[in-house]
Amino acid sequence: MENLAIANELKLSTAIQQSLKQNSDIQIQNTQIAVAQGQYLQAAGQFDWVLSSGLLYDKKVTPQINSADGVLINSGYQLGMSKLLHNGMSVNGSLDALASDGQLLQQNRLKFDLSLIVPLLHGRDATASSEDVAKLNIELSRYQLRDRIAQTLYNTLLAYWNYRSRVDLEKVAQSSEERSQSLLRSIQKLVDAGEKPRADLVLLQADHSDKISRRQAAALARIEARTALGRLLGLDELAIRQLPEPSDALPAQLTTLPPFSSEAISTAALQQRPDVRALAVQLDAARRQMQAVQERLKPQLDLQLGLGYAKASEGGSRYGFAAEAGQIQASPSVFARLNYQFPLQNNSASGAMQERSALLSQLLIRQKDLNIGVASGIESAWQALSNSSEQLKVAKQALSLYELAVSQEVVKQKNGISTLIDVINVETRFVSARVNYLQLQLAYASALAKLRFETGTLLPAASIHDDELVSLDVSDMAGLGPLTSFH
Repeated sequence: MENLAIANELKLSTAIQQSLKQNSDIQIQNTQIAVAQGQYLQAAGQFDWVLSSGLLYDKKVTPQINSADGVLINSGYQLGMSKLLHNGMSVNGSLDALASDGQLLQQNRLKFDLSLIVPLLHGRDATASSEDVAKLNIELSRYQLRDRIAQTLYNTLLAYWNYRSRVDLEKVAQSSEERSQSLLRSIQKLVDAGEKPRADLVLLQADHSDKISRRQAAALARIEARTALGRLLGLDELAIRQLPEPSDALPAQLTTLPPFSSEAISTAALQQRPDVRALAVQLDAARRQMQAVQERLKPQLDLQLGLGYAKASEGGSRYGFAAEAGQIQASPSVFARLNYQFPLQNNSASGAMQERSALLSQLLIRQKDLNIGVASGIESAWQALSNSSEQLKVAKQALSLYELAVSQEVVKQKNGISTLIDVINVETRFVSARVNYLQLQLAYASALAKLRFETGTLLPAASIHDDELVSLDVSDMAGLGPLTSFH
């Protein structure tokens, strides 16, 4: 990890990389993908082949009157394979071998059975829903990770630009204090030389004290902005105090804004924004669970079909008699069975249906609200960007005029045409114009970041199944990015 404390400057790219690397919410959400993958494996496990086996040895001794005890030894083994299919059917196969060794010759029986259970009323919707939902949850966790990354990017941009602005505002306050101090010193010399009345110093001293107070307030605001950014970067207290000043300037104002197509941008945002996509996946999962619950409202009617073959033989070893010659049945044993089951009240399925229906309604309400919020958020962000752009143009012109006015007022004061009050008033307006211009620059940068966030263009478009979820072009973070292509 790059040591930010010893760096001479703090680039925006460095801040973004550090915040994405150290953000605890991103780390937690990243592990959630592994959790979802584990849950999917558990859900898919119900369709694994299951192997069963057993080994038998059973010795029974029966006491006899006036003769030796009767002894019967049963021995054998069992092998079985079973599998639940995605369509709800299950296949079972077994091989049972049993040898009965009594007082006469050992009797052996080898039996093979194959059965199929077919649900006639419950199908795939009832069987595979847990696996389908678990698979959707993996997709959901990936979209939620992208959403967390987008949130972190947006917050980092705001914090970085705010820190940049606070540094510049402190420099304005320092410059204003220095100009006030310089004016105070020059008038002090004139007062000492007897060319100005001492009363002129009172106003200048008050103005200088006010400038000191403003500079101290600006320094405190810079420290608070630095702390906020440092917390986002995951730094400790010492590293935050040593965090260098931002080196990237606030975003330059675009000469002209591209045409704004609310419908096209909103439509694209609904496809791009990870929070919208995540909610859509949640809805798919809820509908899938609803289908499974609807199956539970039906009675359970299963058809079980099976066939079997058996072989009888005599003699041989206790466990190796399968190879002994014997008699195989001429035709297979077959069976068919219908099993019916249905709880009379069926409160469990009815309650689950009510629960899933309510949850689905909640998600639909949230989706409608989110879609409205996306459209209105984009409209509001674009309007904020447009307004701040126009205000910046006016503020830049005003700043140039006030700068000229200050220099003219100083000359007029030296020539006795204007008073110190006039100089201080114009100087105060000039400082206010500088502060206003910097604040509008921050508002413009924040509006740019807000528009990129609302339109889902902070992150590049990427398949949710890509191994590398996010590949950022940090140099593109300070502009409109893909929005320049919308018409």
